[in-house]
Amino acid sequence: MRFILILLVLSTSLVAAQKTTSPDKKLQEFEAYILKAQKDWEVPGLAVTVVKDGKVLLAKGYGVRELGKPDPVNAQTLFACASTTKAMVAACMGILVDEGKISWDDAVMTYLPEFQLYDPYITREIKIRDLFIHDTGLGNADFLWSIMSIPSDEVLYKMRYVKPSYSLRSSFIYQNIFYLAAGEIIEKVSKKPWDQFIRERIFTPLGMTRTVPLLRDADPSNQTKPHYKIEGKIEVIAHTSADQIGPAGSVCSTLPRNSPNPTGPPTDSDGFSTITKARK
Repeated sequence: MRFILILLVLSTSLVAAQKTTSPDKKLQEFEAYILKAQKDWEVPGLAVTVVKDGKVLLAKGYGVRELGKPDPVNAQTLFACASTTKAMVAACMGILVDEGKISWDDAVMTYLPEFQLYDPYITREIKIRDLFIHDTGLGNADFLWSIMSIPSDEVLYKMRYVKPSYSLRSSFIYQNIFYLAAGEIIEKVSKKPWDQFIRERIFTPLGMTRTVPLLRDADPSNQTKPHYKIEGKIEVIAHTSADQIGPAGSVCSTLPRNSPNPTGPPTDSDGFSTITKARK
């Protein structure tokens, strides 16, 4: 069971205090629910934020960053965002689409002429949008990065040996490595590596100063350790870096600052306070 950064954006009906119940009472009840869920699911540590009308009502850590050690999770603890990175990279591509620099329906080969797949037809026909929606028919090839220690360009090169499981756009099948291809296209079009592009166009404008695009950039002094249940017991395990296929899952982030009740002092600003100011 890996640490999970839980971002809860609750609707007004869920967080608005009833006439007979104070907002503080509601938060206390919600925190009791969090603690029970943490115990029931055997989660060593987690962080939760509640946002209402652009205001952070709760941004707090629970539990520890690593079993067997006392260091607590707080509002500025870094968690691996894993595959939610994909949504951020899709937003980066959307920025380029909005700027007229690329189209969702452009052929991948237009930007990556060296990119080749097992089936020549799929190689020719795959579009930018196909990289994001898991419809290419190529199944899991994560052994290319999770087991093999090869650079990103070689991971993409070896995709030509992966046989399709379905025909193009005939079925859904999860595929991480095509997000790496999307990152390469972002670099070709913007003239900047995807991790630099996402910093400059998303993280920095939003004041997300403790959000990093790659695991190697993460501050180890306040970062969670991964855990897994082995033979019925939660154990600390080694980090599995996704930096080789970074656009598919390498971003690390924290809760937003401006918490009324954080566990431990926040060390930097991040996220919602800046967004709220921008909206005003």
